[in-house]
Amino acid sequence: MIVKIILIGTLIIAFNLLIQGLGSVYWLRKISASIKNDITNIRILKILLFSFLLFTLIHTIHSLVWAFCYYIIPETAIEFSSFSETVYFSMVTFTTLGYGDISLSSDWRLLSGLEAINGIMLIGWSTAMMFSIIQNIYKKLNAN
Repeated sequence: MIVKIILIGTLIIAFNLLIQGLGSVYWLRKISASIKNDITNIRILKILLFSFLLFTLIHTIHSLVWAFCYYIIPETAIEFSSFSETVYFSMVTFTTLGYGDISLSSDWRLLSGLEAINGIMLIGWSTAMMFSIIQNIYKKLNAN
């Protein structure tokens, strides 16, 4: 049973890594020209705001992927009264906030631990991306 749970969690993590990777590559390609060209304050603000919004959207998608999986796995689906409750549980778990008002009671609670690990890593990835973007903007401003 534990091997099955870890395998399912690993597959969900791999799918979320694909989403994060594709989103990151897309965004880097999109903004690299903006950073290389003459950069204005408005352009800097747009890059930072849209970067933050994109990463927030990507993390919301990650949480929705986990929620959908909780919802379709019969052993975990019985723990939730609605899909919105599943989404709430997933977002609280993904962000490692962990209120504890909803939790999985069976062996499947291991899956929520894997989600928390996934969330920490992917949010860290986005934080590193934001830092890199800011660092590249700073370098461009100081080069002029």
